[in-house]
Amino acid sequence: MPLSTLRRPLRPLALANITREYPNFPAHLITSADEAHAPRALHPAFYGAYDWHSSVHMHWLLVRLLRRHGGTPALPESARAVAVLDRHLTPGNLAVEAAYLRAHPSFERPYGWAWLLVLAAECRALGGENGARWAAALEPAVAAVDGLLAGWLPKATYPVRHGNHPNSAFALGLALDSGELSAETDSAVRERLLAWFADDPRRPGPLGALGQDFLSPALSEADAVRAALLALPERVPPACLTRFLPALRTGAPCAPLT
Repeated sequence: MPLSTLRRPLRPLALANITREYPNFPAHLITSADEAHAPRALHPAFYGAYDWHSSVHMHWLLVRLLRRHGGTPALPESARAVAVLDRHLTPGNLAVEAAYLRAHPSFERPYGWAWLLVLAAECRALGGENGARWAAALEPAVAAVDGLLAGWLPKATYPVRHGNHPNSAFALGLALDSGELSAETDSAVRERLLAWFADDPRRPGPLGALGQDFLSPALSEADAVRAALLALPERVPPACLTRFLPALRTGAPCAPLT
């Protein structure tokens, strides 16, 4: 199937997801009977798409499609996408999202945090009036994630290695690639990734995901080390990746999934 054919349903899919409030899995602890807990009240920007990180990811998808294919006749939903993003990515909505993140410091840690940073980066990459407006609105939430990361990393003694949302390598590598972190937090993330994974005696064996994983733990760790080394190439010898994944050196096939 041509790539252009696969792209066509993506924008309607994202639009349908981020504007549909239910069903919803809010992952919110209700502490009193009079507390407002409707998804749209908790998350005025990211209330759709079943859960928060999926909503953030779908917003990223829309911005990405606008940047890559916004002017093509085959994608006539551009105006609707801009209108929806304008309704969601407002300073008021993102101020609520930032306050929620700070009040719930383990919420969506670290997977959702990383996708919010990537969304902000994509808005900056889009540029123009729309991208600049959305990126500026996202700044308080980006600052909240930056501060939460800085506070969490010293307490994160061990990485989460399985291939699901809490995977430490995937999220922190994605955060570095976003370019949205402050210099201090960026440095702390790089140091933590290298301490965990640069010479990892417990690195996962198979390259693929296993069981309920949707990420490859091995490839996530390797890519996180790659991201960490972009600004610190002197820290680890160039051969570290082939030590980590010997198949890259030998050309041996990946171990089959079981």
